[in-house]
Order: sequence, then structure tokens, then C-alpha cells
Amino acid sequence: MERYLRRNRLSEILDDLGLRALFFLLATGWFTWLWGLNLPTLLAGAALGMLMCTARREWRKRTVHRREKALRSRLGAELMLEDMLMAEPKAAHFRAALLLAEKWPITLQSLKEEGVLCRQGEETLLIQCIRMPEDGELSEGDLIAAQRAVRRLDADRAVLCPLGKAPPKIMARAEGALVPLRIIPRSTLLALAGHFAPATDEQLIELGKRRRRLAGRGGFIRLVFRREKARRYHLYGQGMLILYIISGVRLYAVPGMVCLTLAVMSRWGRPQPELL
Repeated sequence: MERYLRRNRLSEILDDLGLRALFFLLATGWFTWLWGLNLPTLLAGAALGMLMCTARREWRKRTVHRREKALRSRLGAELMLEDMLMAEPKAAHFRAALLLAEKWPITLQSLKEEGVLCRQGEETLLIQCIRMPEDGELSEGDLIAAQRAVRRLDADRAVLCPLGKAPPKIMARAEGALVPLRIIPRSTLLALAGHFAPATDEQLIELGKRRRRLAGRGGFIRLVFRREKARRYHLYGQGMLILYIISGVRLYAVPGMVCLTLAVMSRWGRPQPELL
């Protein structure tokens, strides 16, 4: 499951190897500072480094399930809201009503062009899905259209589920409207959709294929000298040089200078062109 969280498999391998090497170098440097450079120091450093790597591996195992669940919920919610955006009005209204029924005690009655009529206690609710892009904003025109639909269908009030943003001004206008309106924020819809329809294995595999970068000629060089890696190279290099200054072991100076050189070259490198 963790492979779906990776931007690039080779990048993940290099990062993992670098972190393991850092663990062993830190452990060896610590014992070198305590005892000096000798065989017991190297053995103790290797043992502590292996212990740190084992602890990290166990920690990752214990967090895989939580990360998997969060990933499935997030991707499933985004995919469901994207499907609602592209669906027909009736289908979008129906899916919005199903999501709300997961949290609130409502009973679906009939599906109309304007929305879904539901019962909640003694009230008749009209649930509408306002289809718009994620960066779109709910408008006063949407509120007026919902109020007209409530009166036309003889409902008590309307519940609007915008797929975009709901500005505070519009939220305040809905609370003070003559015809009662309630707006369900996009964040609430995402939470309900993630619980209702988490992403399946097939969807994750398809998403992984979409995000996979084709490794062409010179792909390894472009990967090593990516601008995003400059800060990480810089931190690794500084850490190695600090260990060299503290312990006096030249073994730390060489990888430190290499990492700083990679940081400079990555920062000065050309940014990767954005592909269509």
C-alpha cells in the first residue's frame, strides 16, 4: 500500500539508503566521541545503527494501516465528488442525499429535478447538490433558486451541498433567509464521502499508473539533481560536516562535501518542464 504514497520508487530507495547511512554514521560518531576511533567503537556503532533501523521499520509497520485508511478515504472522497461534478443533476442530488443520510437521520422519499425530498422527523427537506469546480463559490443566485424550489415543492427548508466554496457572506445570508436554508461545507462532504466510499484497489492502481513518471534517457540524472532535493542534500551535508568537526574523523567530511556539492548543483539546475 505504501507504494501509492511514493512519487518515485527510485527516489524512495535513495532516501531510505541515505537515512540508513545517516543512522550508522550518527551512531558511530557518538561512540567515537565517547571512546575514540577503534574496533569496539565501530562494532557498537554498527549495533546501535541496526537498532535504530529496526525501530524505524517497526514504527513504519505500525503506521501503515492508519496511513492506508487515510489515503483511501482522501482519494475516494475526491473521486466521488469529481463524479458528482460530472454526473447528471438528479444523480448528483441523489448521491448528496446518500452522503447526508450517513450522518443525519433522514429518509429519502422522492427524486426531483430540483433535488431529493427527504423526511427528518416532521420536516420535509429538499437536498440539492450545487455542482461547481472545487475553486468555485456559492452565489446568491443559488440561494434564490433553492428558495424557489422549496416553495414550488412545498418543502419546509433546503439543504445545499456545494462542491465548491461557501463564502462567509453567503453562509450568513442563508442563515437569515426567509425560507430556511442550510449549507453543508465541502469539507463535510469530503469527510462523509471518504467514510462512505473509500478508494478501491483498482482505483489506487489506476491512480498510481497516472502518476508514474516514465524514466527516459537521462532520467537518473534528472532525478538526482531535482531542485526539490537541494534542501535535503544541504541538511545531510551540514550534518556530516558537524560530525567531522566534533569527532575529527575524515570519514564524515567526504560525504558531507559530496552532499553540499549536490545541493549546489541541484539548486542551480534547470527546473523540470511541466508535461502536458
